[in-house]
Amino acid sequence: MTEMTDDPISGERSAPAEAAATFQEGLARYRQGDAVEAHVLFERAFRRAPADAIMMSWYGLTLVLVEKNSNLGVSLCDQALRLVGPEVELLLNLARAHLALGQRERAVKAIMRGLSVAPLDPALKAAQVAMGWRRRPVFPCFGRSNLLNRWLGKLRHRWSRRIHPVPTATPMTLGLLPDPLLNDDPLDRGS
Repeated sequence: MTEMTDDPISGERSAPAEAAATFQEGLARYRQGDAVEAHVLFERAFRRAPADAIMMSWYGLTLVLVEKNSNLGVSLCDQALRLVGPEVELLLNLARAHLALGQRERAVKAIMRGLSVAPLDPALKAAQVAMGWRRRPVFPCFGRSNLLNRWLGKLRHRWSRRIHPVPTATPMTLGLLPDPLLNDDPLDRGS
């Protein structure tokens, strides 16, 4: 395997540096909601640096989102996790891929695994809130199927969503935190 080096005369960049720049551009496109263009950029970055677990995971995610290639996409996300171990970003990508495939239970398991590794990570906490975990019954001694628990649980759920609205969990937005550099809210004065 030959690796290109920086050449000031021809202006060529090394393959890993070019892959990283392409990957960063793809990540920006993904955050803007353009999964198709992000997929093209992630594929290009992954082809230039196939051993990079993060690029592999993002490419796997967009394979599921854009090309609907669930087998290869999820296997790339899993392979990235096997390469470097449980990292928050990789587990979130796996959860996003499972959510895109309608496998909510597997997505929840990936998020729970991430929370066991990094319990205070804000992206995982946001994903947990967006997925909507089941809460304890209002009266644990009666059980979940008790009519009183079901009615009070629904009431608690309505009130909590009214007070603290939560965006719906979609594969494109699961675990993404707002970028402070892109905050265009004129009422936000940094308080």
